Amino acid sequence: MTVDVPKELPMVKLEYVVAELERVRAKKVLVQAPQGLKGVALQLSEELSRRGFDVMISGGPCWGGCDLALNEAAAVSADAIVHLGHTKFVKQSTIPTIYLECRYEHNVDVEQLVMKSVHLLRPAKKIGLGMTLQWLNLLERVKQALENHGFSVLYGQHENGRLYPSQVIGCDYTTIKSVESKVEKFLIVGSFFHGLGLSMITDRCVVVADPETMHVEDMTQITRKVLMQRYAQIYAFRNSRRVGVILCTKPGQKREGLAASIVSALRKAGKDAYVLVLNEVDERFLPDEVFDAYVNTACPRISIDDHAKFKKPILLPSELMVALNLSSWEELIYSYEYFRWCMRND
Repeated sequence: MTVDVPKELPMVKLEYVVAELERVRAKKVLVQAPQGLKGVALQLSEELSRRGFDVMISGGPCWGGCDLALNEAAAVSADAIVHLGHTKFVKQSTIPTIYLECRYEHNVDVEQLVMKSVHLLRPAKKIGLGMTLQWLNLLERVKQALENHGFSVLYGQHENGRLYPSQVIGCDYTTIKSVESKVEKFLIVGSFFHGLGLSMITDRCVVVADPETMHVEDMTQITRKVLMQRYAQIYAFRNSRRVGVILCTKPGQKREGLAASIVSALRKAGKDAYVLVLNEVDERFLPDEVFDAYVNTACPRISIDDHAKFKKPILLPSELMVALNLSSWEELIYSYEYFRWCMRND
């Protein structure tokens, strides 16, 4: 069984966007959305055009709230951006940005989804609950369903309020990690992608329940496989001589200071190192004939989920510390140190 994810734009959301655009006195608007919400972006654009706005749609990829189309908006002299599908990530934006979250909740059989999860969660009694943004409206229903099966359920708060209670994103699990010491297992309501990220930085079992596909999975075995792949990349990196340190220009992924400190550490370790500036970190654009390996200061999930696309090792800054013998693999795995560096933006 699968759930039909709504592709319609609720009228209340349209009125909110219009009011915000009028508040910032925007006339020319750029609408940006991830691939799965391009249809909603088109519908929103049509409605805004009827209201008298000059509307354009961003045709580029959108990987998260970190990936605001600021350069595109500036190039076409847009007065504002309407960004679909994510919460605010970039602290300061040069162009007014309106976030439309596009949460789902229709046609989800929460009881069935939780029932499928129960056998993977037991014999644990204390469960940490995490939700992706699209399914946050199901939070209390999922919590109640778990409690009906005898579980005690906890979900955390983000340390600086950037995320909603219980919310997780692919690089930030602060909310759910805050209750780690009080729970025996975790349940992520969302995608395999989000469950894997959490499973890499905790020693607790992580179960994923996807409301869209109604598929439920224990992440333990796949996480072990991924961590073995990451260590193999670290091992291969040690033989490199010339290293490209990737600096991404996306607003929420630009870490110039971090890239500079990594270049310094690599040169101190006897390697040739250079900053490589990119907007899209794509294997097609990396000069493999020049570099033996890379360190990725952009989105950490590029190295984890897409490593097979790259011909050369592509480490995260935390993994580099292991490769240079500045920390140990045992200290890194199942700890938040794996992703802590990407909480930093220049």
